[in-house]
Amino acid sequence: MLMLAEQGCRARRDRLWKLVAGDVDWVVITNPSHLTYFAGFVASPFVFNSQNAGAALVLGRDGSATLVADNVQESFLNAAFATNKVMPVWYRCVESAGDRSESLVNTALDVLKKCPGSSIGYEASSCPAAIIEGLHTSRPNLRLTNVDPHVRQLRRAKDADEVELIKTSLKAATAALKAAMSETRPGMTELDVYRLVQRVASESAGRQVLVYGDFVSGTRCQQIGGVPSSKVIQSGELVLLDFSVVIDNYRGDFCNTFVCDGSPSTRERELYEACCAAMQAGERQLRAGTSCREVFASVKNELTQRKVAEYFPHHAGHGVGLGHPEPPYLVPESSETLAAGDVVTLEPGVYLPGVAGMRYERNYLITDAGYELLSDHPISIDVR
Repeated sequence: MLMLAEQGCRARRDRLWKLVAGDVDWVVITNPSHLTYFAGFVASPFVFNSQNAGAALVLGRDGSATLVADNVQESFLNAAFATNKVMPVWYRCVESAGDRSESLVNTALDVLKKCPGSSIGYEASSCPAAIIEGLHTSRPNLRLTNVDPHVRQLRRAKDADEVELIKTSLKAATAALKAAMSETRPGMTELDVYRLVQRVASESAGRQVLVYGDFVSGTRCQQIGGVPSSKVIQSGELVLLDFSVVIDNYRGDFCNTFVCDGSPSTRERELYEACCAAMQAGERQLRAGTSCREVFASVKNELTQRKVAEYFPHHAGHGVGLGHPEPPYLVPESSETLAAGDVVTLEPGVYLPGVAGMRYERNYLITDAGYELLSDHPISIDVR
């Protein structure tokens, strides 16, 4: 089963230490996504073991990595990459269990109290307050350093093992989209299409996966997106599917809009061609060193030339990986520049009230010379 590589996790930990101040000898990681990023720890959302659970990763500048997770998460702990694994007993199905969060906090504090030095790094946005309070109480002279900015910086450039997980996500999503395009029929509901996508994505991945996104049809497409509903899809209506398949916390993000059981009108085809031309204009700007503003402007200018730019109300694309959206953001006032290793989307769309709404989206790995196309799903308004 594909997962992050131990070598990749170690390399990301090494890069973190190059960014953290020299007087910090320990860092505690508590954000669930970053437990995956630095240790390959993935708590499956599909089993009770992960409900109300948490974990903590204590990294040492000496290269050590101590992962704390309770006994109910033993399978997740065993699969993760750490030099030391601490597994407090929380629940044995024998006696009543105490507070699960308290068990994690107390065990993490026991580990941290044994860490020498005067400064510890932590994730201010996710570290439990009880850990901070416990450290202040037990070591009043300890200095705490927020490492959130450093982790955000690291996450921009995707490593090879991360890209492979994103590709796996996109492969499953592509199989699901192809099934939806060929099997969607008048009389099906948007929820029926969602269930079809969920089933095929899981079958393609060979495991249970999480699917989320926009599953809308007809006039709902003009509202940009929305969760699948009980609305019945009619012959000749547009169907907009913009979804992600999440595998081990990583995901791609793509979109296609097509006509159910019919052919697009002349105006719908014009809008489709405008979106495709805008995507191609954006692709010509995709390379390391290009400002995100320039990419947005290229997409918007193409739509302006075709006199539909006023119906394009959102970003031209964004980063994707552990999060959605994540940096960089392809928007008109962006302060960011594309860098090698970024995984980004382009997603031009037009939404004309009373006429049609549609969006098309691909995924790209940015390189110094240009880009690698990561998604090869159908981009077509026709299914016949």
